[in-house]
Amino acid sequence: MTFFNKLSLKNKIFISCLGFILLVSFLIAIFTRALLISGLTNELKKRGIGIAQSIADSSRVHILTKNRAELTALAYDARLGNRKDIVKYLIISDNQGNILAHTFTTRFPLNIKAMVKNQDHKKGNITSIDVDGHSVYHVVVPVEEGIYTIGSVQVGLDKKHIEKLISDLRLVFLSFLSIMSIIFFFLSHRLALHITQPVSSLIRYTDQITKGNFNIISKNDLEHQAAGIGAKDDEFAKLTNSFIKMTSQLKQSTDKLKESQRKYRSLFKSGPNPIFVVKKKTFEILDVNPNATELFGYEREDLLGRNLFSLGNVDDGKFTPKYPEGETMVISSRVRFYKKNGGTVFVNIHASPSEYRNEDVIIVAATDITELVEKDSQLIQASKMTNLEKMSVGIAHEINQPLNAIKMGSEYLCMMNEKKQKVSDNNFTMVLTQISSQVSRAAEIVGRLKTFSRKTDFSREVININHCIHSVNKIIGRQLTLQNIDFILSLDESVPWVLAHNNRMEQVIFNLVTNAKDTINERIETHNDIDKGIITITTFFDSENVGVAISDNGTGIEPDKMDSIFESFYTTKKMGEGLGLGLPIIQGIVKDYNGTISVESSPGSGTSFRVLFPAYFKKSAKI
Repeated sequence: MTFFNKLSLKNKIFISCLGFILLVSFLIAIFTRALLISGLTNELKKRGIGIAQSIADSSRVHILTKNRAELTALAYDARLGNRKDIVKYLIISDNQGNILAHTFTTRFPLNIKAMVKNQDHKKGNITSIDVDGHSVYHVVVPVEEGIYTIGSVQVGLDKKHIEKLISDLRLVFLSFLSIMSIIFFFLSHRLALHITQPVSSLIRYTDQITKGNFNIISKNDLEHQAAGIGAKDDEFAKLTNSFIKMTSQLKQSTDKLKESQRKYRSLFKSGPNPIFVVKKKTFEILDVNPNATELFGYEREDLLGRNLFSLGNVDDGKFTPKYPEGETMVISSRVRFYKKNGGTVFVNIHASPSEYRNEDVIIVAATDITELVEKDSQLIQASKMTNLEKMSVGIAHEINQPLNAIKMGSEYLCMMNEKKQKVSDNNFTMVLTQISSQVSRAAEIVGRLKTFSRKTDFSREVININHCIHSVNKIIGRQLTLQNIDFILSLDESVPWVLAHNNRMEQVIFNLVTNAKDTINERIETHNDIDKGIITITTFFDSENVGVAISDNGTGIEPDKMDSIFESFYTTKKMGEGLGLGLPIIQGIVKDYNGTISVESSPGSGTSFRVLFPAYFKKSAKI
């Protein structure tokens, strides 16, 4: 078997086919020999009976007259001609077992003599015996005269006649088999060449392809071979033709892949944004482009092997969903990353699943938006100052109240001192208490204004949305009351935390409340159809999101203007009264913290803004 496995396909085909032919020929020879022996033996026996019967018919008279000379002549006549090879001996005897004539020229075999004495005169009695080293069929035919058996004719049929015929047939069969083997040799050789030649070519081409050589056949050669093979219509021609076409397509695909890889490497190295290749499960950095090392100040070797999340505040849960194959998704916006020197960089992160060196990876692109975040912060700060400017009269009035109380108390003490009158202990204590109380009140107002107007950077921290609403109420609540506007708070104290920033959330609420105040005042001044303005703030939790609803009974918004209110520089106020940046800034802040803002309004009935933020159930420090 080992030797057979080492043979070429051509030799395997030849040896297998030759072995099959020889096996079939051997089985046919055995089967034919069995049939021939059986057929020839029966034919020999019938012929022997016929010879004996003809002698019996000719010898009746001579047996009755005991004419031995005539009987001997008849016996020898039976072995003349072509019967000589068949008839070994012939014996004529009477009914008493006495031998009247025979053809033996030497001694008479004793076993035959015994058989003649004990003969069974039944016609066609045939026995196989050995006579002088020869195997013969001993055939007995009775000689009858009327109803009487007067003797018998016994013929010995030589079995060598059958063997000679079989030997002659064997020689003919072997000659035929030799001729067929020679013919088959040439046919199988041609067949093997027809099969193995294209297969050998395919193997040679495949070996070259595995080595990356796709130029083993030029385009003209491919077309020429395809045309030549196309003239044939067998399976090997079709296989070779398909392989040639496959090779051509594979070469084109490989060229396209190389071109794509070249473009990828070019984009990867020269792209304007930092790009990280990270493992899909462990987020280990496998490769980075030069812009990543330049932006973050690390050497390439320092970044390789590090966890992506060690560079900044990235939520690994956002990388968990199975994104559509090949589709780039925005994972997070305004993510804070840290440089090697400790500096801060804000980036937008885009991610796309891919494959890198036979490994599932995520391609992470980081867009530097630090300058944009800074300008956005400046715009938000400007919006704060604009709102404070609008409220300056009310704020001045609110600060003036404790100052007047302090002035009145101090003037009272001065007057009593000038008049040399003694102030009672109770009055003196009451005046000092009021002065101290009003000083604290003024300090609290100034402190709230300082906190609100402070410039804040973009960060996330765990906050309670109700606290932000209470802080806005302390700043603007009194002014709303002075303007005949009820400020109603319906807060759910059990709402979960949210991940945002206190100061920015206060600005969102402050801007929406200020807009509600302006629309109520506009309705009172223009239509004068309400006695009192109402602003209601409601907080709620809907199993996933924490919500804030701010409603008013102002003028409302026209339906054709609803789609434009969040556009920059769009305003419904009179010329010079607004820049149209309040709602776009609010929307930007809400989106920065993965929130949504929606509005419902009916002209003449009021407006309701609804802000939703994802609930955060892990109370932690600043992120």
